[in-house]
Amino acid sequence: MPADDYLTPTFVLFVGGFVAAIFFAGAILAYVASGGVAVVTGLALALAGIGVLFLVVGVAGAGLMKLREKA
Repeated sequence: MPADDYLTPTFVLFVGGFVAAIFFAGAILAYVASGGVAVVTGLALALAGIGVLFLVVGVAGAGLMKLREKA
């Protein structure tokens, strides 16, 4: 299948990291713009948490693909 040629562990890790970086940037912007407002600071923490989640899923997915390639 042609799509399998592009679905490599490196690509999965890149996509996970890129999406995480977008959420981290949003978290930084929200935190800077919050001005100490608790709700907006909570939004910034939530965005950072989602970014961490995408990063972990990307690393886990790349690791599983790498293990599957060895088998």
